[in-house]
Amino acid sequence: MQPSCLLAAGLYAASVFAACGAHAAASGFAPGSGTLDVYPLPVQVPAGALSPLSSTLPPLLLRKGAVEPVYYLAAGLGVPRYGIADLPGAGAWRVVPDANCASLVPVALDEVKQPFVQVVTVQQNPLPMACAAAFEGSCTSRDQRLRIGTAFQGTRRTARTGGGFFGTEGKITTTFHTGVRTLTIEHLPSGRQWRMDEALQDSAAYSAPQTAIRYLPEWQRVLLLGVSTGTEGAQGRCIALPPS
Repeated sequence: MQPSCLLAAGLYAASVFAACGAHAAASGFAPGSGTLDVYPLPVQVPAGALSPLSSTLPPLLLRKGAVEPVYYLAAGLGVPRYGIADLPGAGAWRVVPDANCASLVPVALDEVKQPFVQVVTVQQNPLPMACAAAFEGSCTSRDQRLRIGTAFQGTRRTARTGGGFFGTEGKITTTFHTGVRTLTIEHLPSGRQWRMDEALQDSAAYSAPQTAIRYLPEWQRVLLLGVSTGTEGAQGRCIALPPS
């Protein structure tokens, strides 16, 4: 793995670490509704393997080839060159497009460790790293075809609380929200969109699913990897964007 890939993995891990506290207490987004074609994302998770739908350890996106790429997801993948071992239960999946949208098929870890399979770096990611990271805001994909935004309707209050993960790093001003935070994914050429709501009740936490939204422009697919939750936990969804 090249240093740029390691940097991407490091930034990725840092964003996950920063969001962990929010994810742990946030209610998560509901499955959603809209005018885009959204399908369940079939996922085969071998017994004992980490899930590619985890919000606390989102998978890395990897690709092979440039013109007609093959995409992979890997959870818990190490970097042997730098002495970082695979996590217990590390797993890998090939993203397989189909007539409806796509599915995730497990593959051997060795398949994603081949030299021609590379981590999609921050610079190569079709979505800027800031997408869906902030409490409110919007971003546009690098090809200007997809817009992702978060907005909030409700009330806010502030209070002085303990800073840091354990509240031991001094007092900070914290904002608590009561209302509905909406995540919108819009296909700009068609104007069609998908909306998911997150209910917040006097909460300082919120979901930051930037590493769980994966845009695959060559296939006109968007993978939602545990962005929404249902009665059975994290859900996988696949958006098939309109042809254009």
